[in-house]
Amino acid sequence: MINFFQHTAEQWGEFILSAGIQAAFVAILAFAFLFLTRRFISAPLRYAILLVVLIKFAIPPNLDLQTGLFTKYSTTPNHIGSTAPVIVLDEAPATTSQFASDASRSRIPSPAATKSKTESTPQPESLRASIPVVSEPEFHWSYLLLPLYLLGTAFFVGLLIHRYRCVRRIVRASTLQQDGFLFSEVARISELLQMKSPPALRISDETDAPFAIGAFHPVIVMPRVIAEELQSDQLTIVIAHELAHIRRRDLLIGWFETLVSLIWWFHPALWWLRRSLRQTREDCCDDLLLSKQLALPERYCETLIEAASRQSTRLAEPLVLGFVHQEHPAARRIRRLMDGALFRADRLRYPALIFALLVALVMLPGMRPDQQPVTKTTLEGDLGWRNLPFRIDAGEEAAIKECKELAQTYFFTRNDIRDFSLPETRDKLEAILEQHPKLFYAQNLLGTWHRMNGNLEEASRLLNESLANAPVVLTQTYKQGNGDPIQDVAIDQLEIECNRVQKGSLDPSLRLKFVALITDSQGQVHLPVYDTVYRTSSQSYPEGYFAEFQNLGWIESNARNGILPDVMVWKPWSRPRDFTRTAAQTTRLKNATGTDTLELISGSNAYSIGRVARGQADGRVTTEDGKGMKIAVKGSSLKITNGTFMDHALIELTSPVSSRFALSQVDVLDSQTKIPLQSFQYGAGFTWTEQSRFHLFSLWEKLPDTVDLVLKVFNYDSDDFRYQIPAAVGSTVQHDGSSFEITYLGAGNHNSWSSSTGFYGEAQGTENTSEIIFQITGNREQKFSLWVVSKTGRRQNLNEGGWFSSQTGSSPVRIMLPRNEIAHFEMVPYVVPKTIYFEQIQLPARIAPLDQELPLIEFPVDGKARQYTSDVFSPFQVHFESHRGNLYSGMGSYNNSFEFHERPLEDQFPKSKMTVSWYYHATIDLKHRLEFIVAPPPVKPGRSRSQSSSAIWGDAGFSSRETPLESVKAVLLEILPKPE
Repeated sequence: MINFFQHTAEQWGEFILSAGIQAAFVAILAFAFLFLTRRFISAPLRYAILLVVLIKFAIPPNLDLQTGLFTKYSTTPNHIGSTAPVIVLDEAPATTSQFASDASRSRIPSPAATKSKTESTPQPESLRASIPVVSEPEFHWSYLLLPLYLLGTAFFVGLLIHRYRCVRRIVRASTLQQDGFLFSEVARISELLQMKSPPALRISDETDAPFAIGAFHPVIVMPRVIAEELQSDQLTIVIAHELAHIRRRDLLIGWFETLVSLIWWFHPALWWLRRSLRQTREDCCDDLLLSKQLALPERYCETLIEAASRQSTRLAEPLVLGFVHQEHPAARRIRRLMDGALFRADRLRYPALIFALLVALVMLPGMRPDQQPVTKTTLEGDLGWRNLPFRIDAGEEAAIKECKELAQTYFFTRNDIRDFSLPETRDKLEAILEQHPKLFYAQNLLGTWHRMNGNLEEASRLLNESLANAPVVLTQTYKQGNGDPIQDVAIDQLEIECNRVQKGSLDPSLRLKFVALITDSQGQVHLPVYDTVYRTSSQSYPEGYFAEFQNLGWIESNARNGILPDVMVWKPWSRPRDFTRTAAQTTRLKNATGTDTLELISGSNAYSIGRVARGQADGRVTTEDGKGMKIAVKGSSLKITNGTFMDHALIELTSPVSSRFALSQVDVLDSQTKIPLQSFQYGAGFTWTEQSRFHLFSLWEKLPDTVDLVLKVFNYDSDDFRYQIPAAVGSTVQHDGSSFEITYLGAGNHNSWSSSTGFYGEAQGTENTSEIIFQITGNREQKFSLWVVSKTGRRQNLNEGGWFSSQTGSSPVRIMLPRNEIAHFEMVPYVVPKTIYFEQIQLPARIAPLDQELPLIEFPVDGKARQYTSDVFSPFQVHFESHRGNLYSGMGSYNNSFEFHERPLEDQFPKSKMTVSWYYHATIDLKHRLEFIVAPPPVKPGRSRSQSSSAIWGDAGFSSRETPLESVKAVLLEILPKPE
């Protein structure tokens, strides 16, 4: 609560200070202009200029347009109003050789798609960048002023309500007039002033001041003493004056003025503005009556004097507008009415209107603030992509492309030296800057190059120039869960997509890749970018940390320094216990539906956790209800064969039945920190081959006491269709006027396909992928989902967005399962998935500690191409395959499976080389080591090549060796302890 108040107070203080200064400056200019031209311009034009000042008080100070005076002021580089962060590099220089790295670290993938398992290159302490940021004082001035401001606002709101209620009481007590002289005059003058309908007229005994009230349903209240004592022509003047206020919409503007004054009640410029508005409003009505010849100046003055002499009531202006005012001396108006040399106008003429609009275009736009959090946005308009003003010429775009290619060389090494740090990179960047001297992206990369090569003075100059020359600087802060920033930590890459919309088409191709970033003392990195709409394309984990990134989608910055949301980081597998997070504070749960009980409603389904079991070292199973209460069960579905060195727990759903829902994703979190189990604790993870059973396990350490179960569910109604389709070409299903048919189903996947000529080339990945083509005819309004089910029970949704029949029947769909493992397909109605979670599920206690020694997995190859499955670490089974030849060139991973890329047959060399591949389906993050047992041992070991990949479904990898398969006796896989 205190932090919320402090944050709110600081934000309020920055807003009030910036907006108040800008409004005061505009008010001073307006005052000077009106004073110098007081006899030469009309009252309506003066009033329009004063309204510009009033609007300035009402709009945010960061609303910037290119026409604005403050906007031009704020775009001056390095100005105090728009300072960029300053980078100071003051450590001892280092040599290029200190940036050596292994070739296996050539690239770190985006954590949004896969967990990075490679280690970042250590950056020497001598090259850490220090970016000092001026910290806020411990006691900000706004902490004291905000409560005083709120008290003052509350006082003036109460005063306004009291005065307005008094006026409304007078109106309610008055008598409505529907005939007579005054009623006829109201109708006659309303017609002369071209009003759509005359306002109501009421006579009151409780006031001595005539006034008009009601912005949308106006009423004129005439005191009985005025109606009875003034002559008929004087009454016409009073009524005409009030009708002039109504015709000019002064009452509506009065409400706006009142609301603004409640916010800025303390501002001296607003006091002058309200006084000037009141005087000018009366001048406008006076000039309207004289211009329309509804009164003569002498008679107008006499009426004003007589009405003023009878008035003692104080009106709640500007919500109520009267003929005369106690605080508004009649002498000034009388002198003005009798001044025949003044220029008068009954309305705002077109030249004056254009002039007022020009003044507004210059004065209303504000100053872009120094820094603000970025905001989510969208590029989707009513007729396609909305337009963006951001453009760069072809020469600059080509230079940006060349710079990005140079940045990519950071991930390539030769002789343990990064290509980026070579002299050729510097020469190319300097050549680019000769052509484009203020190209901030090239300056940033060149500054990075100098920092890596030890020239810190030049690096500091170039990095600061890049921030100063950039239209916008994005700042990313990395913090631990307890709020402490991580300092001097390397971040290999962070890529920002700068979007353009050209001719109605979105162009996201302009991406700025920043490499070799180092966090400063505040845990920040600074990214110079163009002024447009952004997306984060990819970013690496900070060196030595796991991280939780927020998926923001499209964002934009209203400030020179746009603040990206903080990234929460933690040491890998550190089991942090120094902070606690709620569901609303984590990206996984904040938009999900959750409960801390054992039952939850989602759509038409009721989800219930029936039991939670825990395995013991001797194979026994303890069963509870998930909240610490023991329950008796007959038998157990949790079978333990390795309880001495593995901790096991099982969470089971008793409802809904399996036909009423489907799962596409599961997460298990530590309840206190909301960190995923597999990165919270080394050796911990889970599997879920059945969608109602979730098997948790852990090596070396016990599982957390409480966990959160997060499910991405598809809810179905009891009468929804669910068709099981055989995995064979020609399989057909009929439903509601539609016909579904599988027209192709084969092993592997093809690079391309044409509806006229079919597949191009040979199928790839035949060992672990497959492909399907199907078509639907008939009812084009039918939308459905298609799931593939493996023989082991794993399910994959082939398209979470579903299909309409009009969208199918053309291109093939890749399936991340081998053809021979597909059991069948299921066709169900399309539904939007929902994320639900059960919080604080208590696991039964495990009594005995875990054995720290783990067994090895032995794959008996015996010189043959064969398959083998190990149950040593059940429930996650490790599958092996041995192959002749250098079979694979690489691999990739997806959310629900993996893919090995096969080499052409002529490049495999089956007589002299061999390959072993392996995979396991479990959400766990483990390090491992493969050892080949070769008989007889080679005199000179051949070269080997290995690659692995991981995703939320599990891990896979392969190892190729320059050894004939016939000489390999076995392969040992060792699960390694937690890295230091």
